[in-house]
Amino acid sequence: MRTKLIILAGLFLIALCCGFGTAAEPVNNATNLQGMDLVSDDIRPFDGPIGADSPLYGLKVAMEDLDETFTFNGTQRVEKQVDHARLRLAEMRRELELNRTDSAERVLELYGQKLNLTERSLIPFGSNETGLLRAQEMITLHQTVLANLLVSHPDTSGLFRAYNNSLSLGRRFEQKTAMKFTVFKGKDNKTILRAERLGLREQIHAGENTGTPVETIGPERNGDRERINNQKDMMNATLIPKPGNKEEQEKRDVSEKPRGQ
Repeated sequence: MRTKLIILAGLFLIALCCGFGTAAEPVNNATNLQGMDLVSDDIRPFDGPIGADSPLYGLKVAMEDLDETFTFNGTQRVEKQVDHARLRLAEMRRELELNRTDSAERVLELYGQKLNLTERSLIPFGSNETGLLRAQEMITLHQTVLANLLVSHPDTSGLFRAYNNSLSLGRRFEQKTAMKFTVFKGKDNKTILRAERLGLREQIHAGENTGTPVETIGPERNGDRERINNQKDMMNATLIPKPGNKEEQEKRDVSEKPRGQ
């Protein structure tokens, strides 16, 4: 009996590896992508048998990690990591629908860990790595989904961290691919991702300042100017005498008059 259980457990683990180890073929031609509109499906709530509330959930996540470890092609490993992160978002949406906020927060922690791992996986890649475009496209879709969830579920604190993590990873992809994806709504309210090559100035900025999105270069500089102007105003305000009563003001006027007048 014990031997049968071991065999069944082994078959179950193999099935998990096969089921969660699939990844779509990478997009390898940036020229073909440039200027094209890629319709992407939304990330629907998870409806599979092993959700975040299942006792087998930890095993499922562990098998995903094992699958990534034994994927020796760097591009395919990154794609699997992003696919697994997408699965975390789907599971999180299911938990939010069922009003299980604590469980949703735990799934978002796993999502953040997966994105941090993906960012480290990008380090060995050089510039103009077009094989990463599919994974970059998916991360852009993550950002759109998370932005919408921030509006509908503002009390879920993990969403803010997840959204910031996705932005950080998106900027890292831009450094590696020299491409960016613009998001807008198309017909039937479908999400459209348009691939565009970064300009030289944007590439330089993305490489030098990894903590600032390319799209926010202008507004952030304007914000810096406003902060500087506000500081100047505050300094000027401290040099202006505070108005007092009439007698004190007359004394100041007399003392400030040049001698001989």
